[in-house]
Amino acid sequence: MSNRVHEIRNHLTVVVSNVEAFRDGIVDPTPERLTTILDELAQVEILLREISSGERQP
Repeated sequence: MSNRVHEIRNHLTVVVSNVEAFRDGIVDPTPERLTTILDELAQVEILLREISSGERQP
């Protein structure tokens, strides 16, 4: 499970970094960047579903 937690943290780091960059005016929230955020959150959702269902990762 610790591997999954690490994966979740990585995905969330990407999300937070992008949102902070939008907030700080470093980058614009383009459709591509927003898609990246949505993709990262989808991966978090998958990992959380796997954890809650008790699936094991090889």
